[in-house]
Amino acid sequence: MIETSQLQTLVAVAKANSFSKAAEDLNVTQSAISQSIKNLEKKIEVKLFKRTGKKVVLTPEGEKLFSLAEGFISNLDVTLEEIQHDKNTMSGKVRIGTLIGVGKSWLAPEFLSLSKDFSDLTVSVQMGFQEDLVKGFENFRLDFLILPEDAVPNVGEKVLLSEERISLVYPKDNPFGISKDTTLEELSEMPTILFQEEDHLFLKWCRERFGKTPKKTNARYIVNSHGNMLQAVREGLGLAVVPNHVLKRSYYRDKIETLGEEFEVSNGKFYIVYHKDSTELLRIKETLSRLTSERNPLL
Repeated sequence: MIETSQLQTLVAVAKANSFSKAAEDLNVTQSAISQSIKNLEKKIEVKLFKRTGKKVVLTPEGEKLFSLAEGFISNLDVTLEEIQHDKNTMSGKVRIGTLIGVGKSWLAPEFLSLSKDFSDLTVSVQMGFQEDLVKGFENFRLDFLILPEDAVPNVGEKVLLSEERISLVYPKDNPFGISKDTTLEELSEMPTILFQEEDHLFLKWCRERFGKTPKKTNARYIVNSHGNMLQAVREGLGLAVVPNHVLKRSYYRDKIETLGEEFEVSNGKFYIVYHKDSTELLRIKETLSRLTSERNPLL
């Protein structure tokens, strides 16, 4: 395999037309230059230079390799400069992976402000399944993961980001007569809007509030979209249990009711996971700082 240093030596000698001048330019000994060219010629089994008087010039084969090497070295220098520049500035790309549901309704809107504040920064939000996200993080294709506690991988550093909470919501005029004293049996008779047949948020809310889940539910409408569920509540179809972060951003947030903060239920903690060494990059360090700041609306 040809080494980058050998290509650098080739370019220096070709431009200087001299081994001694190339040695001065690269701040090495002339013998080191001669040995580097000799080793390169041995590897590719062709002569790269020939002497004409006091000068050395490229052979036809050397011309071909020089053309390639000069472009490669130039591109390498530019890339290294960009990397160094990106390291100490809010530029480059920040890649964040999270689950589809929370990504759409909770996290993605918050990342917009990060993008707006730093015009040279590209914020890439990948929403997908847990296994794919973790694999991407382990292979360094993602800088951050934002996942619920039970999905956090063993690799990387983790910081508590927020706790997701859920609430029971019902129509503004409260046609079902819901109150803080409503029993589980009474609740099970009321028309209910579910995310799916076995709506885990609805069941979790019941379990936390009553210590058990209803034996049956009066399912009126089933749709796997919290936004559509809130619309159905607004239209008076029934009650529902939804994440607070969805409710806070919903058009219907002021058009429906909840039982208040004391009747909210935790749906688990979310953590942000990052590569420990990556905080040497300013864009990673600043993003982590903003996401974990007490002023962050996510917290």
